[in-house]
Amino acid sequence: MTRALYFGSFNPVHYGHTSIAGYVASMPGVDAVMIIPSPHNPCKDKSTLAPAEERLQACKDAFSGISPRISVCDIEYRLSEPLYTVRTLRELAKEYPDDDLVLVMGADNISGIEKWYDWKSILAGFRILVYPRKGYDGEKACRKYAAELPCKGITFMKDAPLYDISSTAIRKSSGFGTTR
Repeated sequence: MTRALYFGSFNPVHYGHTSIAGYVASMPGVDAVMIIPSPHNPCKDKSTLAPAEERLQACKDAFSGISPRISVCDIEYRLSEPLYTVRTLRELAKEYPDDDLVLVMGADNISGIEKWYDWKSILAGFRILVYPRKGYDGEKACRKYAAELPCKGITFMKDAPLYDISSTAIRKSSGFGTTR
């Protein structure tokens, strides 16, 4: 089984997230999409995050009914901090040893992956699907990492829909999470 793993703070979850998950769930060769909300991304200021349990419930609400292939996974709520993606991926590999685990990320994330903890292990150990984000050349980043590093497989989803929305923009326009 091929499981696409879509990590995020989902602070807040929005139609861009749900649309991308639906798109990935409809891709040939993808059997399941697991939404993996993070209680605390170590790269983000905790004071800007809505309460972790609220974001988990918001994900359950937002992603339900989109596709039977999409589920929300609370694994990072059961792991100790710091919540590094590579650690979560290794735990999921233990839980699903026979599955092909594929990391889904935006072009903004692949463009900044060198800031991630043990990022080379992520590229070497897991296939990656990269969706477009305005202002980032995800296709160029995919080519770079595929050519320069041991990489299990990295694919730019050039036909994926581009959504001009971000949780950051929503927070800035609404004041969401700015005083927590």
